[in-house]
Amino acid sequence: MDKDDASPIAALYLVVFDQKVGYTTSWKCMLPDVSLDGVEYKCLPSGLHSVKQDLVYFVHGAYAGVSAFVQAESDEQHRNASFVAVGALVPLSFGRLGKAWLYAAELRQLAKDVVGSDEDKRGLELYWKGNRQDEAAQKEPASPSMVRRTSIPPEVSRKRKRARSDASDAFPSGHAIPSDHPALSVPDLLDTFGPLVLPLYRAALLRRRILVIGTPPVQRSCNFVYMLSILSSIPQSLTDVVQPESDASLRTQALFNVGIHDIPFLSEQKRKARWLACTTDDILGEKHQLYDVLVSLPPPTEPHRQRRWPTIRTSDGTDIKATQRDLRRYRFLRAELDRLRSSQHRYRDNSANNPGDEEDTAQLLHAPTIDLLHEVKRSENGASQVVEPVSWSAMAYNSFMWWASAGEMDAWESEEAKGDRQLLEDLPEMEALLPRISGNHSDDDPAQDDTREASATATIVTAYFHRLTTQIIQPLADAVEDADDDTEEGLAEAAVSISSDDMNAMGLDAWSLADKAFAKDAMDLYFGREAVVADGGTRVCGVRIC
Repeated sequence: MDKDDASPIAALYLVVFDQKVGYTTSWKCMLPDVSLDGVEYKCLPSGLHSVKQDLVYFVHGAYAGVSAFVQAESDEQHRNASFVAVGALVPLSFGRLGKAWLYAAELRQLAKDVVGSDEDKRGLELYWKGNRQDEAAQKEPASPSMVRRTSIPPEVSRKRKRARSDASDAFPSGHAIPSDHPALSVPDLLDTFGPLVLPLYRAALLRRRILVIGTPPVQRSCNFVYMLSILSSIPQSLTDVVQPESDASLRTQALFNVGIHDIPFLSEQKRKARWLACTTDDILGEKHQLYDVLVSLPPPTEPHRQRRWPTIRTSDGTDIKATQRDLRRYRFLRAELDRLRSSQHRYRDNSANNPGDEEDTAQLLHAPTIDLLHEVKRSENGASQVVEPVSWSAMAYNSFMWWASAGEMDAWESEEAKGDRQLLEDLPEMEALLPRISGNHSDDDPAQDDTREASATATIVTAYFHRLTTQIIQPLADAVEDADDDTEEGLAEAAVSISSDDMNAMGLDAWSLADKAFAKDAMDLYFGREAVVADGGTRVCGVRIC
């Protein structure tokens, strides 16, 4: 662990399971103003006994908590299993998790050392003395720009600068990051949700209270919560666009793991409270007043079994699905990521075989994205189950456009594809975010290569979603300005009209009722204005055809 990047520890504790009293904190050291009341329930959520080890993130007051769980064989008196959790609290002032993942590997090792022999606390005591907050009180949070620099061409450097700006410097790329960093979950996030990641992102963008229910390992769900909060954050470039008195641009609070003991806390939160959380307690899903959106993660897919998709529902039981536009956009994004990944692998192979030949390799980094769409034939393994069917209106419109003018229909489809490509323009190649690969490829660590690649993917995907946020909010701001220009001075502000062209500019589906509702809610949240969304369709000589 890089001590220069780590936030100071405010508390260190050991939680064990006692046959008589249940979970108990058997050892602890903390600063005088820190309370550990209830921390044992947060770091050992329900169902954890089903895994050998896990990592749990949570929020405890003004601190982020990280807990390493380890299970070992034991005697019959302990039901043939013994498990402990070694956890720490770090200040939330260092970010959503206070960079708690930097302590994960060491806490996991401490848990392995103490499990089955928790009478020996010397390792814990030494660790506390070496990492306690008062010994590091003068440290400042590490700057995201303080990463190992690599030699790259100026044009690649400019690409990386723009992409990292779009990603708000959320992740350190260009060098190996800790194996427990939530950013490494981005490929899993996309694979798990498929096109559903887009309506889930929009729910987070509307600052809904989102609860994710899953099964251990809990670390996976916590990572999803972290990334969802990152992807739905407002880019710095938009902070002056939304209404100044609105707090919509503020971060949604990521609570990470919560349980039944957090129900009173969640119940006390006002409806306007905006948070993301995950749990293994199914009973929380039955408390509809606690959340706005419920996400149910399926258990990990077994080999040779048909995959199951997550379900997303509102608190009143309404299913949330991806739109047809989401499906096309998701496929486009995956095609681009596949292209970047493939080009990087080809670069590595060519570097190993021809270290001096870089110009031929560079040509591979610019294959047209549109051609790769035909290679994405996975069909997302039944993604139609989670996608809205084509509406009759949309089908009638498309049929009419095909009948009236095939050329115009092709132009409409090209405009949509062009818009998707613009979101991906200037995103750096994998090579730009990764260190130069030496000619002697045998010295490379495959695990480190995978970690660096996942980190680069996280940077690219975050930049993409932040551009998507800009694409959504900027047309709303323009519509508000146009409406105000058309309103006479002294009259009440008129409702803002959102046309089908505006919906298309926002990358939304003009035929989807859910997307229309989203546009209205976004207008209200970010600009405090009522919106009227025009119906899709076309008119001929003033007569509505569809």
